[in-house]
Amino acid sequence: MVFLISLSILVVGISTAPIMFDESAYVGAARNFIEGTPSTQPTHPPLAKCLIALSIKTFGDYSFGWRFPSALAGALLALSVFGLTFRLTGNLHTSYVAWVLMVANGFWFVMSRVAMLSIFELAFEAAGVWAFVVAVQQKEKNLRWLACSGALFGLSIGCRWCGIVGLAVCVAYALLHYRPFVKGVAVMIGAAISVYVVSWVPLLAREHRTIRYLLTANTFIYQFQRHAEGDPRLGQMWWSWIFRLQPQPALADLVGNPVVGVLGLAAVVVLLWQKKPLLPALYIAHVLQWAIGLRPLTYYYYYFEAFTWLTVALAVALQGVEIRRVRVDVVTAACAAAVFVHSYFL
Repeated sequence: MVFLISLSILVVGISTAPIMFDESAYVGAARNFIEGTPSTQPTHPPLAKCLIALSIKTFGDYSFGWRFPSALAGALLALSVFGLTFRLTGNLHTSYVAWVLMVANGFWFVMSRVAMLSIFELAFEAAGVWAFVVAVQQKEKNLRWLACSGALFGLSIGCRWCGIVGLAVCVAYALLHYRPFVKGVAVMIGAAISVYVVSWVPLLAREHRTIRYLLTANTFIYQFQRHAEGDPRLGQMWWSWIFRLQPQPALADLVGNPVVGVLGLAAVVVLLWQKKPLLPALYIAHVLQWAIGLRPLTYYYYYFEAFTWLTVALAVALQGVEIRRVRVDVVTAACAAAVFVHSYFL
């Protein structure tokens, strides 16, 4: 139900907007894949662009064909948030609150309706974290779940290298809190690397490349990300845009939900105080990648991953909190939904 309703929300009117943002680059790369010609967009791994190409081949070369895979990934992200929250809390009510907050957080609705890479990377990352938490809770006979988690992280990294952040957090969490997981961590990392390599096979076959091209292409991606410079008129330093909530000139429809943003930061502090570090670590790590990472200039939508984990943290931190028998999480979700509706539809 969560998956289907989320998908329905995303596909309504998805083909009405003209090509926007960086869609032209990724749609162009998808067309290259269909034609079997060298990619015009080699600065990211190919998996998400291959998925867009498959959709174009299935539905046609127009906006619905470009964007439908993003909607599927957005629905998967919503489902993973729901399932992960239930695993962390064991509470179905809190899981629905997390889902509503996710739908209303601003980023999810926009990034799931454009043919860009972030939604694919984060959808697989969230599913990987979900599988990892299942493995942690089982403790015994968990190698299959850890392998599944690693495979999902491999798919995430195969869409965009930012998926490495989620994998690194889960590996660190396992090693610090569950020392017997050393073997399982090796399985998870091995699965991630294997799936990442396999994710390149369609491109290698389509462009008639040898396996040596895998090293060449990844070296190029690293060097590009290390030396690339953004447009200073649209980008901001990481510390200047974390709390910006107004629409951005580069992504005019994209705005963070202030209810989620402000209360989510408090939720991170609460979870750390309660010694529940996984969600705060995912949030902090995704912020730090831009604070200390290779690229000095960032764009507002780069905060998508961090804001998503902030959303889940808020739902988990509000579990069971009442003020005079009023459920605070219900009030928070209602306020966030009202802000979302006002921002996008009124």
